Amino acid sequence: MKKFNACPASTSSSRQAALLELQQLSFSLVDLNLFLDTHPDNQQAVNDYNQLFQQYWEAKAAFEMQYGPMNNFGHCPASYPWSWINDPWPWDRGGSV
Repeated sequence: MKKFNACPASTSSSRQAALLELQQLSFSLVDLNLFLDTHPDNQQAVNDYNQLFQQYWEAKAAFEMQYGPMNNFGHCPASYPWSWINDPWPWDRGGSV
């Protein structure tokens, strides 16, 4: 049985670290969003959400500048020739299945 290493040590380790940071920020934003649904007047939670939102967009922009778009539409202009399918998908870990 092949063992799967969730964080393989390779040249893609910085890519994996950047992707993990985005996942952590995204999780925190969803969590705060749910909290604010039931506590809309919590000023500290709104401040935390806005701060994390800014961190998320900065980290996402940095990731996309270095590794390519995370979505196939919306926030990144297309390059020529069309290269969306040439980059690894965000969930790809570079190993074989």
